[in-house]
Amino acid sequence: MGKEHSLTEFKLNERKSQLLLSAVENYIENASPITSERVQNNIFTTLSSATLRNELNALEEMGYLRQLYTSGGRVPTTKAYRYYVDSILNNGALDESKIEIVQDKFKKRTSNLKELLDSISEKVSEILEYPTFVQLSNYKTLTIEAINIIPIITGEALMLIKTNAGIINNTFPLREDLSEDNCKDASKFLTNNLSNKKIKDVLDNYNDYVGLFKNQLNYFEDLFINLTQVLKDFIKNKTSSFNRGNTTKLLNSPECKDIDAAKKFLNVIENKDEIMNIISNIEDNDQSELTFSIGDENKSEELNEYSIVKANYSLSDGIVASIGVVGPERMDYARIASVLKFIADELNDGDKGDKNG
Repeated sequence: MGKEHSLTEFKLNERKSQLLLSAVENYIENASPITSERVQNNIFTTLSSATLRNELNALEEMGYLRQLYTSGGRVPTTKAYRYYVDSILNNGALDESKIEIVQDKFKKRTSNLKELLDSISEKVSEILEYPTFVQLSNYKTLTIEAINIIPIITGEALMLIKTNAGIINNTFPLREDLSEDNCKDASKFLTNNLSNKKIKDVLDNYNDYVGLFKNQLNYFEDLFINLTQVLKDFIKNKTSSFNRGNTTKLLNSPECKDIDAAKKFLNVIENKDEIMNIISNIEDNDQSELTFSIGDENKSEELNEYSIVKANYSLSDGIVASIGVVGPERMDYARIASVLKFIADELNDGDKGDKNG
């Protein structure tokens, strides 16, 4: 999304550009319609109201502003927000002062993949106060490195599957006749046969593996079946995480001032699967670590009054976690971009450190 846009394409002169960027920033902060008087008081104190009215009229005609009602103030359009966001990215104008509260949030890392996704969505949402989605992509290409089966006192066993990006785990009922030594033997056997295999290959060749293991001890086959069920459960239910953020604060925002708008927002954040699908299909920006899908740029009509900011970071070769923050078009893009970039950098650096260690 947004790749077809560029700052030069809009051909704004310096004054119009400065006026538009400042007006959008002021609107994001105050949610007050843009008027020549407000612009004169806050931005261009040396220009007359008549000159500013002409400039605002021109920006409206160019599609950057729209009037809420006749003779009323103006608000930014999707085109204006896109221009503002492109300016942030092209000028490297990420505000480092806005990420001070982030630095202590990501010091503790977990090797459990599901806990990692939940931790990211919880912390990002806590910092930004917007609904946050985290989703793994290419997770079927995770490579199995080791398998450990541990009996626990409830009559179940804990299956730990170490992959190149983290640990997948779950419990399953353990046959009563299987001892701790049996589990250790099966762990070694499964590790020897499945190490360096991708999850997709193991599941796609399920019948071949079952046939191979039938010629071994019978419980090897049973535990392999349990292993594949743990993998299927992970793929079905645990490759994403969602945190709703500060819903009360968002419902008190100007965008939710009437019941219909509030209902629409609640419907948007309740439709987890649709937003996950939209986030996964947002075309990544080759020029930046961050991708913005703003208002009318969203393919879903339900999201044409909202924006999504997406950041990717690599867990391992080919395995990517996408962080998507969803909110009204009048989002604090600079703050969100700063936080997501900082987090992505921290996570990527942490992964490099883990590999080097």
